[in-house]
Amino acid sequence: MHSGTGWRRATVVAAVATLGACTAVPGLTSPNAAALSHGPARSGAGAPAPVVDCQVSRCVALTFDDGPTQYTAAVLDTLERQHTVATFFLIGPHALQYRKDVLRQQRDGDAIGDHTVTHPHLTRFTPARIDYELKTAAEQIASVTGHRPTLFRPPFGAWNAKVRAAAGAEGLSVVTWNVSPQDWKYHNPALIEQRVLARVRPGAIVVLHDRYATTPPAVPHIIHALKARGYVLVTVPEMFATTGGLQPGMVYHHGPWPRPR
Repeated sequence: MHSGTGWRRATVVAAVATLGACTAVPGLTSPNAAALSHGPARSGAGAPAPVVDCQVSRCVALTFDDGPTQYTAAVLDTLERQHTVATFFLIGPHALQYRKDVLRQQRDGDAIGDHTVTHPHLTRFTPARIDYELKTAAEQIASVTGHRPTLFRPPFGAWNAKVRAAAGAEGLSVVTWNVSPQDWKYHNPALIEQRVLARVRPGAIVVLHDRYATTPPAVPHIIHALKARGYVLVTVPEMFATTGGLQPGMVYHHGPWPRPR
């Protein structure tokens, strides 16, 4: 099912190239590289995949927190069937426990980020404890992928100046979200789908969780509906590829909106 690094990413880019509303940017290659904690994406026989310009295309980034868990494989199955990528924010010990799923994410061209060791409210902690949570999780993830992540999602979306400083020191960009179906609260696949689709706009970063049994069944319907509305699903780094990229210590709530034509 996995024919080399970035298999699913290359398929996505090929599909994007056929959509009139989507623009591949000549001279740029996919940001899904080793520095983003997964291997370089490829299109065709070793050619770098072009970047989707989210200032032109209607981009959405689906993100998944708290994994990997026993439900992560079902999400990956859906992404592969739909030739779609996502961004996964991993809890360090979970990455060690579910190594095969992490490697599968990496191989498929998904983006992989840091989601701490113990999933705490970081704003309540000292700088030393914050640094421990970020650095240790990054090291645990890197022990599986071979690369330190450059993305960080604070648990509960809670951040302050101390969290930003710690993230910046570790070379991590802080990624939150602007669309949440609250799948941690509403354990109903149809309702999760409805709440995502009611809120999504171009440039949306959607937060979901691959720790609940009721989230994976909603994912194929969400992806199908988004594609039907003309959205292109990208990873978080890809969303910012044509706007200067993601910077360590900076906080990102959503991606760019398409420029007026």
